[in-house]
Amino acid sequence: MNYVHGIALPKDVLSAKVDILLNMLKFDNNTYEHSLNVAKYSERLNKLLCTGIDSSIMYYSGLFHDIGKLKINLDILNKESSLKDEEFDIIKKHTNIGYSIMKKYSMPKELQYSAFYHHERWDGKGYPVKLKGDKIPLVARIISVCDVYDALTSDRPYRKAFTMEEAVSMMKNSNGQFDQEIFKIFINNLDSIIDTPL
Repeated sequence: MNYVHGIALPKDVLSAKVDILLNMLKFDNNTYEHSLNVAKYSERLNKLLCTGIDSSIMYYSGLFHDIGKLKINLDILNKESSLKDEEFDIIKKHTNIGYSIMKKYSMPKELQYSAFYHHERWDGKGYPVKLKGDKIPLVARIISVCDVYDALTSDRPYRKAFTMEEAVSMMKNSNGQFDQEIFKIFINNLDSIIDTPL
């Protein structure tokens, strides 16, 4: 057994799986660029938190967290106006789809958890299963913070990007969305997380 990027899989199998998944992720440029950012931010935040989660596992967990969106109609993903309730219900299915993809390719549990749980909230009001507090896997709690920050600071079809300051302010007022210990480390080290090269 070879260890490639910290993942215990035969090198040829892992390389093939990552290549396949990466090509799948390129279905939509907005999702692809967002995923690259979340992967980098999550990997850096994980190092600061000293979680014990392997750096490459954390990176891949961030990279493939939104892969389930490839089954969502691009007209909905890139809609330039507010989503209708039924459209948002469709968007929410990407967590289940992503989990199924990670399972199909026998990816490590952290990648499966990140795809499935990254929209759970600390206060239990997230989706898909309304987990609360530390019942949410750590990898998903880390990705949640990075995911929201990058979403807010990126241009979207329906709005312009918020500034760093605006995004942090909005996240501080999110009323129970994040693990506060993780969030504090994130905002206290934001410059290095965003700007420091890997």
